[in-house]
Amino acid sequence: MLKQKYVLYTALLLAFTWFGCSKEQTPEKTNPSTTQEDAVLKKILKEGYKRTDIVEEKDRYIVQGDIIFYKEEPGPKPGQVHTEQARTPYLVAPAYRNIKVYLNAGSFSSINLSSVLDNVINAYNAIGTQIQFTRVYSAAQANIEIVSNNLQLGVCGQAGFPFSDGRPFNTVYISEYTLNYYGLTSVSQLTLLVAHELGHCIGFRHTNWQSGGESGGIPIPGTPSSDNASFMNGGTCGVNWAGFSYYDDYAMKALYSPAAYAPSVLSSGQQLSQGQYIRSDDGRFIAILQTDGNFVVYNYNTALWDSGTYGNPSINRCVMQTDGNLVLYDNNNVAHWDSGTWTYPGANLVMQSDGNLVIYQSGVARWDTGTYGY
Repeated sequence: MLKQKYVLYTALLLAFTWFGCSKEQTPEKTNPSTTQEDAVLKKILKEGYKRTDIVEEKDRYIVQGDIIFYKEEPGPKPGQVHTEQARTPYLVAPAYRNIKVYLNAGSFSSINLSSVLDNVINAYNAIGTQIQFTRVYSAAQANIEIVSNNLQLGVCGQAGFPFSDGRPFNTVYISEYTLNYYGLTSVSQLTLLVAHELGHCIGFRHTNWQSGGESGGIPIPGTPSSDNASFMNGGTCGVNWAGFSYYDDYAMKALYSPAAYAPSVLSSGQQLSQGQYIRSDDGRFIAILQTDGNFVVYNYNTALWDSGTYGNPSINRCVMQTDGNLVLYDNNNVAHWDSGTWTYPGANLVMQSDGNLVIYQSGVARWDTGTYGY
């Protein structure tokens, strides 16, 4: 049974203090039962969120006031059925990266978000990543709907993370009640709020997740452990929009820029460090060395195969050796797993678009994970 598998991008610059889009702590919380925890709740807890930050509702869990985890994903579920809510490390799949956003203006009575949404869309698109937002004018056309919802006092907005099939999260809830109560209705404040919630929809946790005491988040390489200027910090409800920070921009490009696409081949003599991966040419599969020491093949966000080396964060290198052997080494140069292919010098490791991870030498398959056929 696969255990403790978290894809590299579980956190990036995204993770919160506790109230991501909250103004203040919610007065009363109904915490989920501890007797029989379902798969969704277990996943949330494993991700590092505190039980006291989780509120259970009929069809969902609300974490830190503004992050939604559906108990069952809405909409069609092509391929494998998933019974748990998706979140980072889930990212928006290539097929869904032209994201259509609908503002349900009729649901708002006192706040006009039309120009705010246009500004947010322009700001995201100006970064130049594979994620491109387009505004549409009917819910039927939309991937994401922005709608008014009178959330608990202290919560300005709510959204969730991408679904396991690669779709962006489908709804952003904005609380007119909270915004009006605290007088947080300037264009600048609303711009940051909408940008923040859309950030969740495409896979970002709160940037300040580490200072919030969460475990399980994995920063994107090249980004710092904290960024006070980030639009994805928790507790930013009421903060004025100052644009994306340098590291916000960097992180977006790291996740969704064409340049961020990894090669499909690990050549003889090359290696992967923790968090690095090779990706199939069609973008559906990755083979990644995780920070828990496990080497895992994923179909989008579903683990297909692993090396069984989870729970050993000292494993920090996956080496395609010149003798043809694929080996996982720790920081003391001790091998913990290998493919047993040391008699095939010059072999390469290939992440194929059928889901199979294969070691080839001179065009002949010498080892594979048996995960073909997807």
